[in-house]
Amino acid sequence: MIRSAVFRDAQAIGDLKVRAWREAYAGFMSREYLRGLDPVKDADEWAEYLAEIPDEHRLWIAQEGDAVVGFCRTGPADQDQDPDLGPRAAEVYGLYIEPERIGTGLGRQLFGHAVADLEGRGYDPLCVYAYVPNTSAIRFYERSGFRLDGTTRADEEGGIELLEARLVKPS
Repeated sequence: MIRSAVFRDAQAIGDLKVRAWREAYAGFMSREYLRGLDPVKDADEWAEYLAEIPDEHRLWIAQEGDAVVGFCRTGPADQDQDPDLGPRAAEVYGLYIEPERIGTGLGRQLFGHAVADLEGRGYDPLCVYAYVPNTSAIRFYERSGFRLDGTTRADEEGGIELLEARLVKPS
């Protein structure tokens, strides 16, 4: 089941994000940094976000039974970072799936739901950023109809600077 996140989901989202990061980014982020991620602190940040979620943002949850097994956050693209995309551009800010559920189709279903929602609300074009070393994520987004457009941005995580590549879904 895919549904909108609610405040009580914050702890499950924080826990899942930490597990997902530790799995997906182990090849290019330091072990110390990933071990130091705090699911309680992360949950507190998600609770704050959910308490005051902006009108145009969405936080989608994939739920199986009582368990949150994935989440995807979307909203308008940052016009300061992506002015070339225009005022109706939107971004998929993040997609996280329970590590043992990767490859089951859950990510494709959740991502497809989030993209369809953005398109249904009239956003165009859509973009997503992925860390350059995360080739599996880039391939996933490409299989979903997004294309690398050559735009990059720097991001710092765990004391190292990482490059993110932008993928855009053509109109």
